Amino acid sequence: SLLLAVTFAEKYYIKTQTSTRNNAGTDEIYLKMKLLGTEGEVKTGYFDNDDIDDFEKGHLDEFIFSGLKNVGDIMCIELFVQDNDMWCFDRVIVSSDSRPMPLFFENSSGTCMSTDSGEGVSYLKLCVGGGDIDK
Repeated sequence: SLLLAVTFAEKYYIKTQTSTRNNAGTDEIYLKMKLLGTEGEVKTGYFDNDDIDDFEKGHLDEFIFSGLKNVGDIMCIELFVQDNDMWCFDRVIVSSDSRPMPLFFENSSGTCMSTDSGEGVSYLKLCVGGGDIDK
Protein backbone atom coordinates (compact mmCIF):
# COMPACT_ATOMS: atom_id res chain seq x y z
CA SER A 1 0.00 0.00 0.00
CA LEU A 2 3.01 2.28 0.44
CA LEU A 3 3.74 1.97 -3.29
CA LEU A 4 0.14 2.90 -4.05
CA ALA A 5 0.39 6.01 -1.87
CA VAL A 6 3.54 7.13 -3.66
CA THR A 7 1.94 6.58 -7.07
CA PHE A 8 -0.88 9.01 -6.33
CA ALA A 9 1.23 11.58 -4.50
CA GLU A 10 1.93 14.72 -6.51
CA LYS A 11 4.24 17.64 -5.91
CA TYR A 12 2.82 21.00 -6.96
CA TYR A 13 4.88 24.13 -7.63
CA ILE A 14 2.76 27.24 -7.24
CA LYS A 15 4.07 30.72 -7.94
CA THR A 16 2.31 33.93 -6.96
CA GLN A 17 3.02 37.22 -8.69
CA THR A 18 2.19 40.05 -6.31
CA SER A 19 1.07 43.23 -8.05
CA THR A 20 3.27 46.33 -8.30
CA ARG A 21 0.41 48.66 -7.36
CA ASN A 22 0.48 50.60 -4.10
CA ASN A 23 -0.17 48.54 -0.97
CA ALA A 24 -0.28 45.33 -3.02
CA GLY A 25 1.93 43.35 -0.65
CA THR A 26 0.87 41.78 2.62
CA ASP A 27 2.45 40.44 5.78
CA GLU A 28 -0.48 38.30 6.94
CA ILE A 29 -3.04 36.91 4.52
CA TYR A 30 -3.27 33.17 5.36
CA LEU A 31 -3.71 32.07 1.74
CA LYS A 32 -4.85 28.55 0.87
CA MET A 33 -5.80 27.18 -2.52
CA LYS A 34 -7.93 24.44 -4.01
CA LEU A 35 -6.83 22.91 -7.31
CA LEU A 36 -9.70 21.72 -9.50
CA GLY A 37 -8.73 19.16 -12.13
CA THR A 38 -10.08 16.59 -14.54
CA GLU A 39 -9.52 13.86 -11.94
CA GLY A 40 -10.77 15.57 -8.79
CA GLU A 41 -9.71 18.38 -6.48
CA VAL A 42 -7.21 18.93 -3.69
CA LYS A 43 -6.56 21.63 -1.11
CA THR A 44 -3.12 23.00 -0.30
CA GLY A 45 -1.88 24.02 3.11
CA TYR A 46 -1.09 27.64 3.91
CA PHE A 47 1.23 29.52 1.55
CA ASP A 48 4.21 30.35 3.73
CA ASN A 49 7.94 29.96 3.13
CA ASP A 50 9.92 29.85 6.36
CA ASP A 51 12.32 32.76 6.82
CA ILE A 52 11.08 34.52 3.68
CA ASP A 53 8.85 37.60 3.57
CA ASP A 54 6.33 36.30 1.06
CA PHE A 55 3.83 38.40 -0.91
CA GLU A 56 5.98 41.54 -1.17
CA LYS A 57 5.01 44.15 -3.78
CA GLY A 58 6.18 43.09 -7.25
CA HIS A 59 7.66 39.78 -6.07
CA LEU A 60 7.29 36.34 -7.64
CA ASP A 61 7.20 33.77 -4.83
CA GLU A 62 7.27 29.98 -5.21
CA PHE A 63 5.57 27.56 -2.85
CA ILE A 64 5.97 23.79 -3.03
CA PHE A 65 3.31 21.38 -1.79
CA SER A 66 4.31 17.72 -1.68
CA GLY A 67 2.30 14.54 -1.19
CA LEU A 68 -0.98 15.89 -2.52
CA LYS A 69 -3.50 14.07 -4.69
CA ASN A 70 -2.88 14.19 -8.42
CA VAL A 71 -5.96 15.94 -9.84
CA GLY A 72 -5.08 15.44 -13.51
CA ASP A 73 -5.20 18.48 -15.79
CA ILE A 74 -5.87 21.53 -13.66
CA MET A 75 -8.79 23.56 -14.98
CA CYS A 76 -9.39 26.10 -12.20
CA ILE A 77 -7.99 27.26 -8.90
CA GLU A 78 -9.87 28.64 -5.92
CA LEU A 79 -8.09 31.01 -3.56
CA PHE A 80 -9.12 31.56 0.05
CA VAL A 81 -7.69 34.13 2.47
CA GLN A 82 -8.26 34.36 6.21
CA ASP A 83 -6.91 37.78 7.15
CA ASN A 84 -7.68 41.41 6.36
CA ASP A 85 -4.21 42.67 5.33
CA MET A 86 -5.05 43.16 1.64
CA TRP A 87 -3.07 41.25 -1.01
CA CYS A 88 -3.21 42.16 -4.71
CA PHE A 89 -1.78 39.79 -7.31
CA ASP A 90 -1.41 39.63 -11.08
CA ARG A 91 -1.29 35.88 -11.61
CA VAL A 92 -0.80 32.44 -10.13
CA ILE A 93 1.36 29.91 -12.00
CA VAL A 94 0.89 26.20 -11.31
CA SER A 95 2.93 23.19 -12.40
CA SER A 96 3.59 19.72 -11.01
CA ASP A 97 5.99 16.82 -11.39
CA SER A 98 3.60 14.97 -13.71
CA ARG A 99 2.59 18.13 -15.60
CA PRO A 100 5.67 20.39 -15.73
CA MET A 101 4.21 22.81 -18.31
CA PRO A 102 3.20 25.90 -16.29
CA LEU A 103 -0.43 26.96 -16.25
CA PHE A 104 -1.10 30.67 -15.91
CA PHE A 105 -4.16 31.85 -13.98
CA GLU A 106 -4.45 35.56 -14.70
CA ASN A 107 -6.17 37.92 -12.28
CA SER A 108 -7.38 40.01 -15.22
CA SER A 109 -9.99 41.84 -13.14
CA GLY A 110 -7.27 43.04 -10.73
CA THR A 111 -9.32 41.88 -7.75
CA CYS A 112 -7.49 42.10 -4.42
CA MET A 113 -7.99 39.62 -1.60
CA SER A 114 -8.88 40.39 2.01
CA THR A 115 -11.44 39.36 4.62
CA ASP A 116 -12.27 43.09 4.78
CA SER A 117 -14.92 43.48 2.08
CA GLY A 118 -13.93 47.13 1.67
CA GLU A 119 -10.50 46.01 0.43
CA GLY A 120 -11.19 42.85 -1.53
CA VAL A 121 -12.71 39.39 -1.59
CA SER A 122 -11.91 36.43 0.66
CA TYR A 123 -12.66 33.92 -2.12
CA LEU A 124 -11.71 34.01 -5.80
CA LYS A 125 -11.95 31.42 -8.57
CA LEU A 126 -9.70 31.63 -11.64
CA CYS A 127 -9.84 29.25 -14.59
CA VAL A 128 -7.52 28.42 -17.48
CA GLY A 129 -8.08 30.85 -20.34
CA GLY A 130 -9.36 33.56 -18.04
CA GLY A 131 -13.12 32.97 -18.48
CA ASP A 132 -15.62 32.14 -15.75
CA ILE A 133 -14.14 34.10 -12.91
CA ASP A 134 -16.26 33.99 -9.78
CA LYS A 135 -15.95 36.09 -6.65
